[in-house]
Amino acid sequence: MMKEEIFLLLVAESTHLIIKTETLLKENEISVRIIPLPTEISGSCGLSIKFEIKDLEIVKELLTSNKILLEIYKIKKSGIKKVIDKI
Repeated sequence: MMKEEIFLLLVAESTHLIIKTETLLKENEISVRIIPLPTEISGSCGLSIKFEIKDLEIVKELLTSNKILLEIYKIKKSGIKKVIDKI
């Protein structure tokens, strides 16, 4: 059986915003990683922030309270197959 991986991505228009958001989330002890944006998602700087589903609500609260507007995508990977949904 193939290992299935489910995670969330934050997508921004600029690298600056990705780095600013990564810093904010890390300061709040949320485990994040900057990764290349999957080719299936377009219209941004080419980077995204990967984080776990369990952190979704706190991430949304931090973004809102800091007036940061980012798109959130749910990625479900199974082998080479990927299902991407915008949240």
